[in-house]
Amino acid sequence: MAFIMLNWLNIAKKVCLLCLLSLPVHATSFSGHVNDVSVSRDESTYYLNAHLVFTLSPTAKEALQKGIALTWVFLIQVKKERAFWDLTLVDKAISFRVKRHTLLNYYSVDSEGKREMFSSLAAVRDSISSIRRLPLVNKRAIDPRKKQWVAVKLLFEREALPIPLRPISYFTPEWALSSEWVLTDINEGQLYGTP
Repeated sequence: MAFIMLNWLNIAKKVCLLCLLSLPVHATSFSGHVNDVSVSRDESTYYLNAHLVFTLSPTAKEALQKGIALTWVFLIQVKKERAFWDLTLVDKAISFRVKRHTLLNYYSVDSEGKREMFSSLAAVRDSISSIRRLPLVNKRAIDPRKKQWVAVKLLFEREALPIPLRPISYFTPEWALSSEWVLTDINEGQLYGTP
């Protein structure tokens, strides 16, 4: 009888774990967003303009306040439509690592090999939210007769969290801090939405 009970408990644990793993993880109001995506150009280059919105959940904000660094990667792709598969002209990634230094009571942002310091989280958001005239691609690479688009996404790097937090971050909606892909036509400037 004890053997049957132990077996039943093991099966019950496995079923509960499977149920937890199969729960959908939905983007919440805490997820990042990419707004106002547009492409501008001059005589030789196309440029990207965008506004990044970082909305932290209470759990993520508490982790940041305790000195745990949070990292996002801004993914940028320029694609050209072709008959069989699309050609990727540009594939860029810009990372933002935000950390609060508890003893000194300031925030640092590491991006592109540079570090900036800020006195408040609001100042951090203001600094990293605006992408203006980021060089994308040489004008000669763009064919105005073909369909070409820019795809952008704000990706929260769960793997950059400390090891004990990583498993929790995959199954808790409060750590779903990434945005959806946003597409815009490079020539017409129309927003397509998510792929």
